[in-house]
Amino acid sequence: MAQFDQNGNDGKNAADPFFDGPSQDMFSQGNSNEPQGGNKGQNVQPSSNGETAKRRNVFKKVLAVVLALAALAIAFFYGVYCAKYFNDDGLKSLLWFKERVDSEYYQDISDDKFWQAAIDGVEAILDPYSQYFTSDEYDEVVNSNMGIMDGIGLSFFMDTNKVAHVALNSPVFYAQKDDDQPMNIETGISLTGIGTQKDSLINIFDSETLQQELAKYKSGDTVYLRFTAEDVENEEQLAAAQSTVIGVRLSQYVESYVLYAAHGRAWMMKYENETDPGVWTDVSEYVSADEKVSGNTAYLKLVEFNAGAASEFTKALEQFNQDGCETLLFDLRNDGGGSLSVMQNISSHLLKNAASKNEIVLTAKYKSGLVENYTASGNDYNTYFNGKKIYVAANGNTASASEALMGAMISYGTIGYEDIFLTDTPSKDYPSGDGIAKTYGKGIMQSYFYNPSLDEAVKLTTAQIYWPNGNCIHGKGITTEDGADGKHPTAVFAQGNGVYGDPELDTILSKIS
Repeated sequence: MAQFDQNGNDGKNAADPFFDGPSQDMFSQGNSNEPQGGNKGQNVQPSSNGETAKRRNVFKKVLAVVLALAALAIAFFYGVYCAKYFNDDGLKSLLWFKERVDSEYYQDISDDKFWQAAIDGVEAILDPYSQYFTSDEYDEVVNSNMGIMDGIGLSFFMDTNKVAHVALNSPVFYAQKDDDQPMNIETGISLTGIGTQKDSLINIFDSETLQQELAKYKSGDTVYLRFTAEDVENEEQLAAAQSTVIGVRLSQYVESYVLYAAHGRAWMMKYENETDPGVWTDVSEYVSADEKVSGNTAYLKLVEFNAGAASEFTKALEQFNQDGCETLLFDLRNDGGGSLSVMQNISSHLLKNAASKNEIVLTAKYKSGLVENYTASGNDYNTYFNGKKIYVAANGNTASASEALMGAMISYGTIGYEDIFLTDTPSKDYPSGDGIAKTYGKGIMQSYFYNPSLDEAVKLTTAQIYWPNGNCIHGKGITTEDGADGKHPTAVFAQGNGVYGDPELDTILSKIS
């Protein structure tokens, strides 16, 4: 596969272009300074389900067929290739070095360790989005790209014990029935589950302890987690803090990526297993988003451009029409990107002034000089949005596919810069914000290349990407200084990462109304 951010398509042996790397779960560390899925935290365990294995094998076989066809062309140049291969001084040096290590080094170094060290060395000189995957690691990528997860459904901001994301349709999602539960900072964990007394759990005050404890548990275990509404640093503060304890069983689930709310109700696609097409389900009892929107405003949060997100997005728009709302807040905060094909499908609903059914939504430029245009999969904007208004919420973790989709919406007049709300996050130097905010700034994409002979893969940055209007936001992002004639994105001050209740969403909704 390829991705916008951590995956992209070069038209060779990559199946589906992506912007970003695999999402992480679920006892996993998110990153408050990078797009989710772009960091290298603890990933999910590969599924052992037979049907999943079949789907994964079909996926790999498709790639193998592509590679086999490519091999016919490669064979024509085999003689030239071999001549270069066996005369490569760098390769000769590496093989000579290995021979010396094998014969002379005072300790045994296995072949696996030597070659892995060589691969790690190459990774070190590439950008942070390029990566080598072993067979097991690539299985995790394939599962993740199908939305198949194993865990409880929590990820955390980098180097903190603050919850960054509760995965939709995950075990922990269904454990948060009481809106008053402070599900934002994890301060305790236990496998024994001996009641809910605070002294029955291991106290968690930092990220290191959190990750050490989470690493002990496996699929099938039931763990008991304590959460507090505010940050605590010691036992004394913990004793005085409002807290709640829940029990959750680690298990396989299929993640949902779209949450929709309007008129006091919230909806998402519920999946029973990886073969279930999903049922559009009222989940109001599990979320508070339904309480935040009122009147003619609806709320749509897109977590990631992955798996069934495109069909889920369509279901949300059908609900939007059914609800008769006039305004939609499209929330892309903390959405680090995902599949290009998902972005193409979603963009088909969001191009106001598109003249045709297959307008360009992204242009990729490769090192070879190849320029490739990617188009929307259709154009039904008027079906859902004729005479209606769209606003977008974004922050510093809004990256790649999210930024590209925003670029397409800007290019086709769906939104102006003044319709974007950007989080002005507090920092050490600016505890009250500095009035300037931006998205992540990811204007490149990556491709997966699969090696069927060794069942391994590599993800490489392959192209720079441009909006339909020619803009490239790589290294810059969308900022509060963009726009013209005083029409710029609006900076919305955030209380900080992991603040319970989502106060910045409250602020955005108040500005819209």
